[in-house]
Amino acid sequence: MRAALLALSLLLALAAPAAAEVKSVRLYADRSFGFFVGDLVTARLEIIADSASRLQTASVPRPGALDYWLDLRDVHVREQPIGDGLTRWDIELVYQLFYVALDVRDLQIPPFPLRFLREGESEIARAPAWTIGVSPLREVLPQRRDNPTDYMRADRGVARGDAAAPAARAGLFAALAFGALALVAHDRGWPPFHRRRARVFAAAARRIAALTKRNDESSRRTALLALHRAIDESAGRRIFAEDLDAFLSSHAEFASAKEPLGRFFGASRALFFGVGDAGVELAATELLALAKTLAALERSAG
Repeated sequence: MRAALLALSLLLALAAPAAAEVKSVRLYADRSFGFFVGDLVTARLEIIADSASRLQTASVPRPGALDYWLDLRDVHVREQPIGDGLTRWDIELVYQLFYVALDVRDLQIPPFPLRFLREGESEIARAPAWTIGVSPLREVLPQRRDNPTDYMRADRGVARGDAAAPAARAGLFAALAFGALALVAHDRGWPPFHRRRARVFAAAARRIAALTKRNDESSRRTALLALHRAIDESAGRRIFAEDLDAFLSSHAEFASAKEPLGRFFGASRALFFGVGDAGVELAATELLALAKTLAALERSAG
């Protein structure tokens, strides 16, 4: 009979849910002394338990006032498996002190419980209380002096500054800013530079770049005409293939592009008028490269 009761008790014990098992609870603080009113106090609570246990977030303390002299400002919880069926919980705690100390004394940060669950059973892990040392910001009763003015510290002398150096730096920065503004105004054609010659080849290069993306015959013809109109506008009159030498003589800044310009006029005459070598063609990439070259030469010429 006794053996049967013992076997039944053993079976009931095995069938009962296992309680959560907390292995260790440790508190790590940055320091325990040297605190003043308004300081933040940080600590880390480390709890190691079996991995089947779960920390109940409702038991974690919430930020808020804990006492008239202490607030809990922030709480962060991190969970990390560490092997061997164990998990570590790191709880970062940030407190703030509002105790106005009149002398050096110790204050106790209060403990708090944390609840862990495992298969319906719970276990309480208690964060320990810990003590910090607080100090006053000033002495309460200073040493007695006969002259009341001796209680006051003398004002520190103010070092003389050199007023010329900041003025010189300000003038230098103002000159640099004005120079940069003038360069931008010249590049953008703002007054008083708005009367400069229009950069017709730059506009043509942008238009040709957009047209060459379409890669069709109509776009190729329009791109050729765009460069023709830019050359005409730069010369102030219509320029044909036989006028190229005269154009380059009066616009020496484009002389280095004589050869590709000759190929351009040859391809244009073959395409639009069927004059010359019908096999002469100017690829879209060559046309765009010529337009960009002319735009760069135009920009260099001012």
